[in-house]
Amino acid sequence: MSELGTRLQQARTEKGLSIDDVQSITKIQKRYLIGIEEGNYDSMPGPFYIRAFVRQYADAVGLSGEQLLNDYKDELPAAQKSTPTQMNAATVSRRGYRSGGRFMEIFPMILVALFVIAIIAIAYVLSQRAPVDSPVEEAEDSEIVLETQPQEDEPAAPIEEEEETVEEEPVEPEPTVTITPTRTQGENAYIDVTGTEALTVRIEFTGESWLSILRNDLGGELLIPSERVYSVADSPFTFEAPEPGVYRIRLGVTANSKVFINDEPLPFQTGMNSENLYINWTQ
Repeated sequence: MSELGTRLQQARTEKGLSIDDVQSITKIQKRYLIGIEEGNYDSMPGPFYIRAFVRQYADAVGLSGEQLLNDYKDELPAAQKSTPTQMNAATVSRRGYRSGGRFMEIFPMILVALFVIAIIAIAYVLSQRAPVDSPVEEAEDSEIVLETQPQEDEPAAPIEEEEETVEEEPVEPEPTVTITPTRTQGENAYIDVTGTEALTVRIEFTGESWLSILRNDLGGELLIPSERVYSVADSPFTFEAPEPGVYRIRLGVTANSKVFINDEPLPFQTGMNSENLYINWTQ
């Protein structure tokens, strides 16, 4: 057992907390907490996670996380920068789908415009037809005489073609997006989002921060390629929710992150170093 792990275990014991209690407070898996106490960091995701987990563990048992990281920095692995990830293929696919959807929305209007143009073209062609000349007879003395036909009946007035009136469908106004923070509990913040048919989360990183996104109402399904540390090189990170539901966005260092929902900035609610954003999207 390392000196850092001994100190954390002693502080936990003095507070009368079990490993399960610390797991419930910090949301860190039990096997990682045991690894910190035993000084076994091989099973953890990476150096940044280790430092973040130690800081949260220390805060939970009443110690200063920053002070512990400084005092035992020689025991901890050095932090490493992460590499940017490629865009999720599902996101690209959904974007292409939306582009096709917009074309199908304007396709009826294109048909109406072509129909009106065709009617105008037909009317123009009919109006350009030349009048029929009167018959010409040759007289006996070889003089050309124009014979006027007797008028029997007045020709009927031409029937004007009625131009078909095309009624344009009324354009419904776009729904107004409503983003409402409802409550906070510890490092958990709950936000309701209504009035939108699509939900896009954009996160801009100004430094390193751990990130995970889960479909919370489906048993914690992971919705991004992996849980890892993001940095400025990954900014901006964009996530498009596939359908209405409850999504949990966990950020390890809120000071290094800016969150936008449908391009609307979302201030952090709890004021804590780490925060869980529970987004409840209903239409």
